[in-house]
Amino acid sequence: MTDTPSATRRISPLSRRERTGIVALAVPNLEEPYFAELTTLLARGAEARGLSILIQQTEGDHQREIDVANGVGLPATDGLIHIPRSLTVGDLTRRTDPGPLVLLGEHIAVSPFTHVSIDNRRTADLATAHLASSGCGRVAFLGPRVSRPSDAADQRFAGYRDAVSRLGLADEPGLIVPVDAFTSEEGAEALRRLHDSGIAFDGVVCSNDSVAFGVLAALHERGLAVPGDVAVIGIDNVHAAQFSVPALSSVAPDDHGIVEAAFAELERQMAARPGADVPVRHIVVDATVIARASTAR
Repeated sequence: MTDTPSATRRISPLSRRERTGIVALAVPNLEEPYFAELTTLLARGAEARGLSILIQQTEGDHQREIDVANGVGLPATDGLIHIPRSLTVGDLTRRTDPGPLVLLGEHIAVSPFTHVSIDNRRTADLATAHLASSGCGRVAFLGPRVSRPSDAADQRFAGYRDAVSRLGLADEPGLIVPVDAFTSEEGAEALRRLHDSGIAFDGVVCSNDSVAFGVLAALHERGLAVPGDVAVIGIDNVHAAQFSVPALSSVAPDDHGIVEAAFAELERQMAARPGADVPVRHIVVDATVIARASTAR
């Protein structure tokens, strides 16, 4: 885990209310397994600290994310952990509720607000390098997000490109297949398009595990063996990865590190005296390849 101190941000006296014992959590949705599992860890982290979590699903809607940041429709809370998808720095600087705030994820990478994230570029680099070490030379990437842009998708695609260039892997446009969303349905459809294109590939880096589950199903549908014909790796290491057939290799972010950092930073702001200048911190957690059967060539 790396901790990059930045500027300071003044904590307004308005944020020094009587403690409620409640922390709000804004999450895009709980259908995505990674968000559901991270939310569970955050709820447990709150309970261990004598706090309760108030969960708000935003669906990545811009106005809903602004409303949650401003406390609209919410009871009084001690602070906010926000996983934004469309919120901007400008939105945050205009907050009408200037209480303690910690951002999670890659959407707002640089801002005058404390931020905890994964190095998404490195996760995809690690995934691609793992396939190369397993003997793959023609590694596909599923998938960049074109019609529905995603900061995580952009960074993971950049990490794939880093590894392809550094390791001398096949570098062909046909090996890159976009998806509209990080879902199993999109993963299966993207794999079918890749296979139908006729381009040769022996490995697939998936932008997350949900995409990878769809890829595994589509490869089985097309009669391709994993990992004998095609090795597959995902990113996020959700719980179900160990139970897919074959078990899915994945890059695991330090989720416990994310939770610990989020609460440590939130509590640091909560404890600050009225009007104090609290240093802004940008924390990046580590990630590790978890090798399973899907890449055991």
